[in-house]
Amino acid sequence: MRDDFLEESLYDSFRPAWRKSSLVLFVGSPLVFNEWILRVAISESEDLEVRRHDDLASADPVRLASEAVLRLVVVEESHADELAQFMADARSPAGPVQWVLAYRDIVPAREVLEQRLHGGPLQEVRLLPMNVPIGVWASMFRLMLWGDFFVPCELLAPGLATGAAAVPAPALTDTVLTRRETEVLDLVAKGGQNKVIAHRLGLSEHTVKLHIHRIITKIGVRNRTAAARWYLSRVAEQGR
Repeated sequence: MRDDFLEESLYDSFRPAWRKSSLVLFVGSPLVFNEWILRVAISESEDLEVRRHDDLASADPVRLASEAVLRLVVVEESHADELAQFMADARSPAGPVQWVLAYRDIVPAREVLEQRLHGGPLQEVRLLPMNVPIGVWASMFRLMLWGDFFVPCELLAPGLATGAAAVPAPALTDTVLTRRETEVLDLVAKGGQNKVIAHRLGLSEHTVKLHIHRIITKIGVRNRTAAARWYLSRVAEQGR
């Protein structure tokens, strides 16, 4: 295994030094946060530096936050207890740090979701699935950088409940979707293709695709067809 210094040097070379004012930190095994994952993270992070450390102790987020703007800390699920202890001890660095648990096992992810609902040291932690296609992972990672929170749909499926109550799908009137996302979803439900929606709303097709991905993630469905059904059923329920 290469030591952290060599790994950081490799990924530092992707960016000019004068741009390294903000930092994304991965905490966990290089088998989980491998070179491919880190390269994708670099490509999504634009002007942010990307580092990986084996654990929180060696990463020392408080020290890092004093040296740079620590934007995002993504922690492997095997370090969930270490993260909980770190946050319970109120050692979290100051600043707009987003904490994320990267998971494959649904059990620790559900525990984080339970704490978000009912309180606990991990109640501010977001969730990032690692068992999804790399393109989907990249989109989810980008949303994390933007500060968005979403619940991956597998955590809401009643058939996968592990003691925690299933979270019901939100009503259309809940503050789940933005105005623009609602406009996009309305056109999706009417059968609009991305190019048509983009022209109608004065957006690029890429932006429409991103809105649709965010909608699918937020409401906990698997594709645009299911999102359209979700929307139409709630419109019908509310008598629109």
